[in-house]
Amino acid sequence: MIHEKISSEVIEMERQEQKEKRPIEGQADEFVNSFPIQKVKVDDIEIEYKIIGPERGKPIIFVPGLKVTMDMWEPIILKALALSDYGMIVFNNRGTGGSSIGDKEYSIGQLANDAAGLLDALSINRADVLGWSMGSYIAQDLALIHPSKVNDLILYGSGPGGEKAIPSNPQLMQTLNNISGTPEEQARQVLSLFFPQVWLQQNPDYVNHFPLLKGTLSLETVQKQAQAIINWKGTYDSPSQISPPTLVLVGTEDVITTPKASLYLVERIPLVWLVQIRGAGHGWMYQYPEKFSKVIRTFLEIN
Repeated sequence: MIHEKISSEVIEMERQEQKEKRPIEGQADEFVNSFPIQKVKVDDIEIEYKIIGPERGKPIIFVPGLKVTMDMWEPIILKALALSDYGMIVFNNRGTGGSSIGDKEYSIGQLANDAAGLLDALSINRADVLGWSMGSYIAQDLALIHPSKVNDLILYGSGPGGEKAIPSNPQLMQTLNNISGTPEEQARQVLSLFFPQVWLQQNPDYVNHFPLLKGTLSLETVQKQAQAIINWKGTYDSPSQISPPTLVLVGTEDVITTPKASLYLVERIPLVWLVQIRGAGHGWMYQYPEKFSKVIRTFLEIN
């Protein structure tokens, strides 16, 4: 009886925290939306991007993953980092949002070249790099192919790929690759993959606050991204090692890139932190944005 009472009190506290977070989310949205969307020519494509934060802030480039656009980064995190004197470069991978698809092979390595080219176009010699999911694979290749571009590396929801890749079940991949329906319908499809069921039960209306794609992605782009992930050879068996100080972030309930995959990843990185968040899923930056930004700031300040 006592245990049930404590559990219900914890659930109610978490619900209250989510209610209190919503006004903050609104303020953060306004802050992020106050920075203009821009475009720049990079090799064979135009990349759509935005710089959020102080003009001369310490640069962090945020590398998006499968079916993710620059509008989907948690605004509370972006605002918190901007107020800590970081300048965030958020952008759309080739073929997503307002970025053109070009005619080069769609691969993880090419997407890493695109990110490096974007930094060059913005006259940024080195930056901290944060990649999420497929974006973390791009970030790994960026650190290996263009090591002089990378200061500190943050790999969120990641794994090493190659022979150590842990295959996702077919139903999960089918849901991730599905582009049918409106942005709202697509959001509902991925909620069960991004968040633990217990958390969704505690936050039943979160679908109304989840950041949506502004428009839909083309079937061609989603197929190219999925194939790029399949073809990626990974970094576990790479003759080169990731040399920058690296932070690996994973939720204990992540079903897309599991904690086991993150453990394989840290085996191959000499200077690495591993942070696992209990009760967090693949989308834990949305679940616990204050905690997420605090971990990132701590890592970057120490390194």
